[in-house]
Amino acid sequence: MSGPSSRLLDARVVLQRGDLSLDVELAVQNGETVAVMGPNGAGKTTLLYALLGWLPLQSGWIMLDTKTFEAPGQDEVTPTYDRKLGMVFQDGLLFPHLTAMENIRFGAGKTEDLSHLIETLDLHSFIDNHPAQLSAGQTQRVALARTLAARPQMVLLDEPLSALDIAARSDARHLLQEALQQNVAGALLVTHDPSDAFALAQKILILEGGRVTQFGTADQIRSQPKSRWVADLIGWNVFEGIGETSSVILPNGVQVATAGLELAGKTTVMISPSSVALFVERPSGSPRNSWLCRVRQVERLDGLARVTLAGPVDLYADVTPDAVNDLDLVPGKEIWATVKATEVLAHPKLSPRS
Repeated sequence: MSGPSSRLLDARVVLQRGDLSLDVELAVQNGETVAVMGPNGAGKTTLLYALLGWLPLQSGWIMLDTKTFEAPGQDEVTPTYDRKLGMVFQDGLLFPHLTAMENIRFGAGKTEDLSHLIETLDLHSFIDNHPAQLSAGQTQRVALARTLAARPQMVLLDEPLSALDIAARSDARHLLQEALQQNVAGALLVTHDPSDAFALAQKILILEGGRVTQFGTADQIRSQPKSRWVADLIGWNVFEGIGETSSVILPNGVQVATAGLELAGKTTVMISPSSVALFVERPSGSPRNSWLCRVRQVERLDGLARVTLAGPVDLYADVTPDAVNDLDLVPGKEIWATVKATEVLAHPKLSPRS
């Protein structure tokens, strides 16, 4: 329960909700946004509701800026309205009979100057409109403004950008990030979109089956996925097999060499697409992981090309656009794919996708 003075939120949430058993310990530092990701039913929204005080803890604690809301042996539980936590819901939940300005004013004091907030979230052009006249993006910006107008110390956001199309999400992320940085000490963001998480959060918490399976920076999540769900989320190659010393034997008999020495039993193999090298001719030295494959598809993705390969193992490979041209990577072309043993992550069999 104790921690450094820079810690804003310090919590362990233990509760049972239907079939879900939730046991999550987390910390959010001052000035930090933490994204919560995980499959459906993992407990993400339940976690937010517990922090708000809408669901009682069976065990654990919740502290915000050294103030304890719930803890073992504490007789009184701090009610929701006194927790200085703001909540932005997926659909905004604006009052339909009030204008955008009246919705925002509802969360603020009568004399509160809201001009800076309205400017930050770019609300001027529709400030006098009713919710029925607002787009999905405008609705979310008004909902965020209403929450921030109440001056919470920390904001909880449940899929705030999910209703926006791809074109609107980039601008919305920028506005959201600026508003959070200027108005609150920290935020907890639930999202299914890794682009939102990587763009907005300094840390990412992965929640699966009510438990934290990984917590770290975006780079740590991308470079060292700890579960099958995370590996699939970020587009890694994932295989299941049987570990034998330093290799993993896949169901079709293919051996995948790793840098490990004590593999045994059911094992999950994960390979980053950026670790897959492609060659027209079989490379000299015959690398231990070397397979003749056929190109199925080539997609351009953010300055890279993702090549889908079919062969003894079906792989994704990320290469540069120049490599696509140099290697003449077109559907049907045969190509050698190699992976260094040191680039193969091998774990005891990881939890399946939910």
